[in-house]
Amino acid sequence: MKDEQIIRELREEVARLQEEIRQINEVIVEPNGALAGILSRQQAILLSGVVSRQVATYAYIDQILAHRGNFNRKESEDLEKLRSKVAIFNLRKRLKPYGIEIFTWRGMGYYMSDENKEKLLKLMEKNDD
Repeated sequence: MKDEQIIRELREEVARLQEEIRQINEVIVEPNGALAGILSRQQAILLSGVVSRQVATYAYIDQILAHRGNFNRKESEDLEKLRSKVAIFNLRKRLKPYGIEIFTWRGMGYYMSDENKEKLLKLMEKNDD
């Protein structure tokens, strides 16, 4: 009976992870070039991940980064946070001259206010011309 419970829990976890991967793949699209010259390809994809969610958790950001080809990675919650922090730090640095901010929800992850999303859309429209 105990083995059956463990198997059921593992199947549920696999299903949850598959759904998370599906959601990540849905968000990760190739950048359309509107931010070319401002952001690297990886930063543009990371930004789309932050914009697409109310709060992009450290684990979610780490999955985006892992999906972009950073292999042979050690896994732990602390490393997820560290990788996320470094990537977001660099992204913030690139967006700062345009008045666009990414905020931290301590212990959870990152988010953008509606005001900053509007600034981003205006920047993309301007660069798309």
